[in-house]
Amino acid sequence: MAMAQRDEADRLASSPAGKRKPGKPKITDEMRANARANPNSWLYVIDEAFDPDGPVPSWAVVGAYPVNGGGEIVEDFHPNDRYRPSPKALGFPEPRNELEQLLQLVRTNHRPAADLPRVILDSTLFVYALSPVQRTVIGFHNTDGKVLVPAYTAKSLVPREWPHARAVLGRDMVPLLAGHPVTINPHDRLTAIVPSEHLDKALSDERR
Repeated sequence: MAMAQRDEADRLASSPAGKRKPGKPKITDEMRANARANPNSWLYVIDEAFDPDGPVPSWAVVGAYPVNGGGEIVEDFHPNDRYRPSPKALGFPEPRNELEQLLQLVRTNHRPAADLPRVILDSTLFVYALSPVQRTVIGFHNTDGKVLVPAYTAKSLVPREWPHARAVLGRDMVPLLAGHPVTINPHDRLTAIVPSEHLDKALSDERR
């Protein structure tokens, strides 16, 4: 299983306005108040997707500022080299469904790609159709000559040149793939190529 990415995906990760690529976090009034209450300590900056009052994994810590004896933050930020920015911190768009959310989490290394097949089974996808009544799926050759079946997580992502797009539940699509991999959102910023055998396995695991 592969997470494919296009140039746009890299630009997305470099952050839109107000969402800088992880670096030196801005010091807020709240952070200053926290520092005043805890002199001679470290002020840890947590990724905005996590509740700092709840359990926070080590890789969700952006880094830390030292706090001096007067309770003032010393602007000598120490970044955490294990930090994995969340989709929210990188300014990714709000996901419309569970599969889009998972694609973002896989791309940012917050979830493994192996989680994709199970979620695809229960996702509504939009596939190419020559007519509204078509009940098969159609694949296209990529630049390597391999046949891939494109499927989109939202109708708004479907290419305008398609004659039709029909909605299909992921699990209903699996028997129609004839061994060909599915490419999720091939023209979007975040995309994934999932082999049909991984989807077959997810189906068989359900039956156990």
